[in-house]
Amino acid sequence: MNLPSLARYVALVFVLPFAHGAPTSQVVDLPLGGGVTQRILHVRPDTPPIATIISIPGGDGIFGIQNDGSMNTVTAMCGPPSRNRMAFADRRFAIVLVDATSAGNVRDAGGIAEAIRHARSVDNVPVWLMGGSASTGVTLAHSANLATDIPAGMVLFAPGPVSASAAASVRRPAFVIYHVLDTGQSGSAVYSALTNATPRGQAAVQGGSNAGCGYHLFNGLDTEFVTRTAEFMVQYNPTQQAAANYQGLWWRSPGGSENGWGVNVAHQGDILFTTWYTYDLDGSAMWLFSDAHKGTGSTYTGQLYQSRGSPFSADPYDPSRFTPTTVGSVTFTFTDANNGTFAYTVNGITQSKPITKFVYSSPAPTCAASSNVSTTNYQDLWWRTNGTENGWGVNLVHQGDILFATWYTYGADGTDMWLVMDSASKVADRTYRGTVYRTTGAPFNAYDPSRFSAAQVGTGTFMFTDARNGTFSYSVDGSSQTKPITRYEFSSPPTNCN
Repeated sequence: MNLPSLARYVALVFVLPFAHGAPTSQVVDLPLGGGVTQRILHVRPDTPPIATIISIPGGDGIFGIQNDGSMNTVTAMCGPPSRNRMAFADRRFAIVLVDATSAGNVRDAGGIAEAIRHARSVDNVPVWLMGGSASTGVTLAHSANLATDIPAGMVLFAPGPVSASAAASVRRPAFVIYHVLDTGQSGSAVYSALTNATPRGQAAVQGGSNAGCGYHLFNGLDTEFVTRTAEFMVQYNPTQQAAANYQGLWWRSPGGSENGWGVNVAHQGDILFTTWYTYDLDGSAMWLFSDAHKGTGSTYTGQLYQSRGSPFSADPYDPSRFTPTTVGSVTFTFTDANNGTFAYTVNGITQSKPITKFVYSSPAPTCAASSNVSTTNYQDLWWRTNGTENGWGVNLVHQGDILFATWYTYGADGTDMWLVMDSASKVADRTYRGTVYRTTGAPFNAYDPSRFSAAQVGTGTFMFTDARNGTFSYSVDGSSQTKPITRYEFSSPPTNCN
């Protein structure tokens, strides 16, 4: 049996910046220097967003964001982006509301730039600058001057007049929306002046009421405002700069030179969630994990953890038993999408090994960052649906009609244990079945191929209902269970393999 790896994953709420569930709202004060801070309200959907809206306030420029995220200013209650922030989250857009600075500066250039930087550090997705009325000029200027390597677009609502030269300086996707009965807007003229915006679109809406926030701010037209702007942003969402994607199963290079251990990489945004399945000093199976963040070039670094948890056979599973411990650090340096170096320090032992992607069947998939998930390839990191069993997971490598599964979990005593399903074959539509093995081998710091052995301990079946959901059924060591599973998403954009 050719066994290069094991995988294991655990929901890292303690490491990753946001837990998933309902949309989250977070108040953040970003330092601008000199003791001045920029307050933002960052709203994120319950799944990784397809883009982030940077909302630049019109009116007096003051959202009045309180520590609990509430706002009661006229600008906040009447601004179409701020009052519809949850509706945008429902459409998988994050939104950052940029308030006045702690020094009282409104629509501050440095504060807006810092808000964009912060948003992209959380979700590495395109940004859409959205403003209008009194913030028309500022929104347009930031859209024109934003660094060209940042994928971005612009939405102007009820825009005020702008110069032809300023409008012509925007060379990004741009959308203009205004009310036909609003006498305080220049929507049609601004749209015509955006001669270099590619593509560009406009919407002249009707209906609603001139009471309250008035036609100028689309009173009574929230659904139409969100629908029309979201449709344009989805259709013309700027593409991320093409980059190498490292999702997959890796082992010692040249392939086959150290059979029996491996590193699984789940690649989302600028984060690698890695699970290293190897052997402890006594030869027993051991898995370690890391969330490695991108540094310079193609280098990713992070801490290494080992954990204890609820036994795989426990019913019910007890997520409170998940206890990670830092045992070292890890650095991945890639020369291309299929080759690199794996350097680590574990309990004072430091080593470095060349690694390459594991290929066992044809065709092997091509993986790339994408918000769309394939319906036919299941190569990804999976865990219990709704994240209700934090601490374990199963990684699937999907090549041809074969799944290679590595399951990182816990033994009867709660210590880390991993199992592998080698060559799970397709037995029906969206159904794969194979034999489960437990392995032993040489310690991670002293490879010896003669010490590798695998013993059959059960069977496993994966059945998928759609691209994101399925069930994992197993019978191991006399324990049989079936669990609903879903792809684990921890950053943006996720990876799609085809």
